[in-house]
Amino acid sequence: MTILDCRDTQISLWQEGSALHSPGFVTLEGSEYHFGQVALEQARLRPRDSNSHFWWQLSTQPLKPALGAARHTADLVHSHLRHIHATAGAPASLVLAVPESMPQEQLSLLLGVAQASDFAVTGLVSRSVLIGSNSPALEQTGRAIHLEAQLNQTIVNELLLEDGVLRVVRSTPLPAAGLKTLQERCVSAIATAFIQQTRFDPRRSASSEQNLYNKLSSILATLRERGEASVDIDGHRSRITASALASASERLIKGLEQSRPAPDIPILLDPELQLIPGIEALGDVASTLAGNALWEAFTVQKAHIETAGEDLHLIDRLPPSALQRAPSSSPEATSNPASMPEASEATTENAPPQSAPASQSAAQDNATHVLLGTLALPLRGSEIELGDGFVLRQQNNFWTLHGNGALINGMPGMPQQPLALGDTLSLGTTGHGRLIRVQD
Repeated sequence: MTILDCRDTQISLWQEGSALHSPGFVTLEGSEYHFGQVALEQARLRPRDSNSHFWWQLSTQPLKPALGAARHTADLVHSHLRHIHATAGAPASLVLAVPESMPQEQLSLLLGVAQASDFAVTGLVSRSVLIGSNSPALEQTGRAIHLEAQLNQTIVNELLLEDGVLRVVRSTPLPAAGLKTLQERCVSAIATAFIQQTRFDPRRSASSEQNLYNKLSSILATLRERGEASVDIDGHRSRITASALASASERLIKGLEQSRPAPDIPILLDPELQLIPGIEALGDVASTLAGNALWEAFTVQKAHIETAGEDLHLIDRLPPSALQRAPSSSPEATSNPASMPEASEATTENAPPQSAPASQSAAQDNATHVLLGTLALPLRGSEIELGDGFVLRQQNNFWTLHGNGALINGMPGMPQQPLALGDTLSLGTTGHGRLIRVQD
């Protein structure tokens, strides 16, 4: 049972409760493409050799400017798909969960690109409808807004549950409020604070600007928790406050207010959006989706989505998953919109770390080594030093990451967050790590 979430902020391949995450970035080095987190953390060092529009602008139009041997963005999407598929262990088949904003011609092209890859496509589903179908908030009210974060735009998807079927009745793009733009506003405010306090502009060189972007998720998580953060860039230290960055979300909130039909409709936020300062102005009607919300919904709705042997078509209507669950299932254990936003594979906010599902624990057991550059360290003992103050510790048969500023799959990890096979670790000056399986 495998599903690929085709949202370009985190292209995620889920199987058995564990996911491989790969942001929609590519960089070219010589004749070789690098995708995902590695490309994201080089984007400002190699701007002419980078692209973060290829999923959003999927087409067969000539690529301008050129990027290596790729003729068009469809070639880059194809290469990215092959990279994710191979890294995840080459599953035989995938269901594709696609944004509601993807037009029909792009859906057709994506299917063609996927079918030219080394796997079979066994289903195609609207990711907003799938996620919404498992939301207790929507089951209670019959209406909700899914605020879907993409790299170059945010989408306001209005969901309606009517006659036992959930569908998107309106989808409104907010092109000035994509995740990259929101982050750029945060970086601009942080740079201003540095200039005022230290006369140092972290954007003056590509390396210091990239360093700031690499630390941004961790900075925003600290601001959300404490209201202020001490930030060090190239030996210069500045105090940053959440209030100084609060305007970063103004255009997003304004666009949402203009799009939603009523102020009391529940809002489901993609996890990255809760880190943006000022988003709390949405109030109690907004809740953050769990990092594994799509997977949990898929485990319930699988029979309605997979079309073995049939012609593929987009599933854009689903019954609420409460009607599909077995009586012994617990909705609170699988979908809680108040769950922790920063963890891309965390369980709900009130669940202890050791309550990870058995399927997830089995997936974690598959990791045998952590790969640091070209060095593979075996996962043995109770603690592994990774360098620069970062440590892996074994607890209750799973591994956890510890160290100031560490990111898991590009997002700040939660305390005691279990690591899974394929997880990418960002480790400051140490570079990147990845949990891998080595076979004798």
